Amino acid sequence: MKTLQTLYLFTVATAIADPSFVPWSYTEKDLFPSAIIATATVDWNGDEETAEDKKATDEPKSKKKVLPIYGDENGWLAVDLSGIPQGSEVVVEISVDGFLKPARWKGVIERTLRGSARVFPKAAWDYESLLKVRQQRPVNATFKVTVDDTELSEETETCIMHSLNDCPFYVLWDEEGEDYEDFSWLFAAYVNENHPLVDSILKESISSGLVSSFTGYQSGDPDQTVMQVFAIWHALQRRGIKYSDVSTTTPSQFVVSQTVRFVNQSLTHTQANCVDGSVLMASLLRKIGINSYLVMVPGHCFLAFDTGKGDNSELVGLETTMLGNDNLKPLKALPDMPAALKKKEFEDSYKTFISAIATGNTSLGEHAEAFESEEDPNTQLISISEARKIGITPIASDQE
Repeated sequence: MKTLQTLYLFTVATAIADPSFVPWSYTEKDLFPSAIIATATVDWNGDEETAEDKKATDEPKSKKKVLPIYGDENGWLAVDLSGIPQGSEVVVEISVDGFLKPARWKGVIERTLRGSARVFPKAAWDYESLLKVRQQRPVNATFKVTVDDTELSEETETCIMHSLNDCPFYVLWDEEGEDYEDFSWLFAAYVNENHPLVDSILKESISSGLVSSFTGYQSGDPDQTVMQVFAIWHALQRRGIKYSDVSTTTPSQFVVSQTVRFVNQSLTHTQANCVDGSVLMASLLRKIGINSYLVMVPGHCFLAFDTGKGDNSELVGLETTMLGNDNLKPLKALPDMPAALKKKEFEDSYKTFISAIATGNTSLGEHAEAFESEEDPNTQLISISEARKIGITPIASDQE
């Protein structure tokens, strides 16, 4: 997951000289409120490890020397120190105008790699301010370091604070794209099973009469699971959700990101790009206890879900961009519709649903090897359940 890298952000330290430092960030000069908020309580390294014994590598068996890490290894911003004698007392302070009050770390650098080390001060972010960022804007990040009571030159970097709707996908650590940091699991933060509108959609799904209740996997019947998914699909179609290809964000040299609408935004505007529709469906399925996945393939995203638990389960793809293929009548007309007309509507909607499953399953099969190898950052199978287990929490939108 959050693998520590030895590549410096703004400069590369080349030799041991006088004490100096350069700012460092997991996402370079791009700051993402979505990532900071969704991972606020995540402990990437477990309870038994501390920053001082965490190595800057994801290869624990490697004999290669690695950069020592100090401070809060769960943080996003750090400084890379160089020319630091072992035993030096160091103070590091990082702040971001309007979003991060001065975060401070003070300690002794007992171990270095040829005079180098990385320090993460514990950051107390202003989460309320981060939740309000809906337009990209420049911010100043200030970095201060003192070594053995000697203040080094203060560094101020102009960073880009992205919109809350921007989700980092992966970060390229080289121009060839061979070395990268995978952040695709952050998309699970936009899946919000707790949003009040989720219950509204489920009530509308029940009112159709397609299912009498949502029981998840309790029946043990895969067909019942699929029917529950169809009832939700039908309700969203009646809501008039249409596919929209608006998904681009301001490009970054190294960070690949994607615009994602929140549940209320997709429902209010009745528009959803491929990620939006998948996030919306995943929110509803998770609420009723059905395991779902965001399926990332090059240039596209769709949904997948488990039809059961254990051996009595099958992974089924669902092409959510096909939600808008049927033009159903307004929701309010459903209870008063003649039985014959209602039956025809269900049949037409079900045809679209089955076609969406066929399309999704075909894509799952085409990319099966890439999912297994996990070598392509553009091809990912993101389990919402697994993301929740490691602590990726839903981002609360500002509209209820």
